[in-house]
Amino acid sequence: MKMQPFITALSGDLIAKTFLFLGFSFTDPNLDYILSRVRIQYGKHQRQHYCILRKVSQEKDEEQADFEYRERKEELFKQELLRFGIKAIYVDDFPQITDILREIEHRHKRKTIFISGAAHDYSPWTEAESEQFVYKLSKAISKEQYRVISGFGLGIGSAVITGVVEQTIMNGHRLDSDQLILRPFPQSQSGERPLKELWTEYRRDMLAHAGIALFLFGNKLEKDGEVVPSNGMREEFDIAVANGVFVIPIGITGSISADLWKEVIKTYDETKYEHGKNITPLLHELGSKGTDLARAHDIILQLLPLI
Repeated sequence: MKMQPFITALSGDLIAKTFLFLGFSFTDPNLDYILSRVRIQYGKHQRQHYCILRKVSQEKDEEQADFEYRERKEELFKQELLRFGIKAIYVDDFPQITDILREIEHRHKRKTIFISGAAHDYSPWTEAESEQFVYKLSKAISKEQYRVISGFGLGIGSAVITGVVEQTIMNGHRLDSDQLILRPFPQSQSGERPLKELWTEYRRDMLAHAGIALFLFGNKLEKDGEVVPSNGMREEFDIAVANGVFVIPIGITGSISADLWKEVIKTYDETKYEHGKNITPLLHELGSKGTDLARAHDIILQLLPLI
C-alpha cells in the first residue's frame, strides 16, 4: 500500500509522457506490474518508450556457441520489451550514450524559441506595421508547435504575448509553460544584488531553455532623450552564441538587429548544418533591402524546420 501512490503516478506518466530508460535491467517486479497494467489497458495504443542497451559482443576466448546463445537471448529480450511498448536502442559502447543524449537535448531545444526585441523607434517601419509583424509571427510560431520565451521587451513583448495567447485559446488549449515562458525584467533595485547582475542571470536562464533565438529591432530611449542601441539585446545575442543557440537576427527591422545580422552573415558556416545550403540564402534575405516584413515572416517560418 505504501507504494500505491508511486505506482499510480508512474502509470499516469507512462501514458502521458515518453520515457527513455537508462541503466534499467527490467527485473523489478513492481515495474513489470506497472508495465503490464498499461499494456492490458491500452493494448496496441500504448505510448512508445525507449531504452538504451549495450549490444552483446563476443568476448575473448568465448565459444561461438555461447556467443550465439547470448545473441538469441538479446533478441528475445528485445521482443519482450516491444510487447510493453519499449523499443531497444543498442550501442556498441557506453560513451555513445552521451552522444545520443546530446542529440536529444539538441532536438528538444530546437522546439523552443527565444524572441529578443526592444523598440522605441520602429524605423524604417511604422509602429503599427511592426506590432502586426511581431503579433502574426508569434502566432504562426505557436501554431507550428514551438514554445516561445519572451522577456517582455519594450515595444515588442505585448505583441509576442498576444500572438501566442490568441493562437492557444483559439485551439481550445490552456496556456501554460508548454506554449509560453514569460520573464519580465525587474525594473527597480529592491534586493541585494545589482539589477545588471540580476538581468544577466535572467538572460542566461531564459536562453538555457532555447535552441533558436530571434532578434528584432533593438533600441531604447535614454533619460536624455537619445535613442540608442539596446545593450540588453547585445548581451542576449552573445549569451545565445556562447550556448550554441541558433541565432536569427531579422536585419530589416533595423537598429541593433541589423548589426547582429551582419555578424551572423560573416560567421555563419553552412557546413555545420544538415540543411546549411538551404539556410544560407534565407538568412541573407532577412537583411536584404528588397525584403519587407511580410516576406520576413515567411522566411522565418521556412527557416525554423531547417535548423
